[in-house]
Parts: sequence; structure tokens; C-alpha cells
Amino acid sequence: MTLYELMNEYAIANPTPPEQESRTPELGMNLSLLHSSLIECDLENEEQGGAPRLTASPDDIEPSHLSHFIVAYLPFNSVTEKAEINHVLFEIYSFFDWLNKKNIPHGLAGTNISQLVKQLCTKQERCLKLSQLLDNESGRILKDPPEIQNTLNDTFSVEKIEGSFVSLKGRRHDDIVRLRLPPDALPLIKLNDCLDLILGDTSEKWVVLEAGQVYPQVGK
Repeated sequence: MTLYELMNEYAIANPTPPEQESRTPELGMNLSLLHSSLIECDLENEEQGGAPRLTASPDDIEPSHLSHFIVAYLPFNSVTEKAEINHVLFEIYSFFDWLNKKNIPHGLAGTNISQLVKQLCTKQERCLKLSQLLDNESGRILKDPPEIQNTLNDTFSVEKIEGSFVSLKGRRHDDIVRLRLPPDALPLIKLNDCLDLILGDTSEKWVVLEAGQVYPQVGK
């Protein structure tokens, strides 16, 4: 069964009020959030009934997908109160526990999900601050925009940190990009952080044109 089908089966067995503003109201609010987050992570999906549905297998889920969901996706999607976040996370934990009880293999089967969630929650503040600083840098650049030769829109992994520069590798681009960071961002960035960026090539250097989510890549 696909991830969407399993989420839908869980939602039928454990009904919650439908989330009408979601593209998957039948899953309820919490699983709808996870479903959308996994699509943002480029897990396999297809259009069904006018909305994307995950066609990926539960084996395709990785710890880093949970990192994206907890550290980056929830704060950017109006789920900010601690009690609300805890409610969402409990529902997600319950879904994976349900998979385990039904002996359905999945990519987090060997992961202590409760412990991983606690670890990721401690990284949220750092990543949100870094995202804000990168967004401030893009605002500075766009006040007096340079001539841009090329742009890259991707989720980049931090491969190396050298002084005030980071080497980034995109999810969809193989070439390494070397980017100079503002001084206040340097203490916050870590190896294997994932940065959702639009970068511009001025022919002399790369600059940040737009910054979005930041989250740690788990398992490295």
C-alpha cells in the first residue's frame, strides 16, 4: 500500500475532525500536515482528484523527513504553540506505532521515534534563527540587486564549512556551490544542515536571493 493509502486507513480507524482547508481533509489535520511535508521533500506522488497523493512506499520514509517536518515545516505552517505541536507529534507517533502493530515495514522501523523527536525539538530554535538570518541576507541583496547570470532553486546540504564560506550540494544539482555567509549566521550553521534557498550567480560569486526552511539532516 502507498503512504497515502495507509494514512487514510489509519484516519478511518482513528477518526478526527476533517481539516477542510487541507488538500487531504480526509486525513485530519495532523496527518495532512505530515502528508504535505513529505510531498515537499519530493517523495513520490501523483495528482488524484485534483490534489497530490503520496504514492511512495512507507519504506521510503527516512529520519530526515521527520526532521524536515518537525524543525522546518510545522513552524512555517501556523503550528507554533507548544501544546499544539505536542498534539501533532503524538498523532504522528501513533501513526508509526500503528504501522508497527500491523507489522507494516517502514523506513523508521529501526528508529527510536520518541527520542528522535526530542532531539529534533531542541534544534528548532537554532534552525529558525538561521533561516531568519539568511532571509535578512536575501533582503540586503535585493535592496541593490546585482546582475544575475543564473539562479538555482533547491534544497542544499552543507558539505563543508571553511571560514566564512560554506560548500553546498543541491538535491537536484550535482555541482558544489560555494557561498559566503553573513557573520551572524556562521555560529549557527552546522554540517549536513539542509537549506531551502534560491541562489543567484553574479559570475563572481553566489548570493542568496530567497531563503526558506532550514533543518538538520539526520543520520549523518
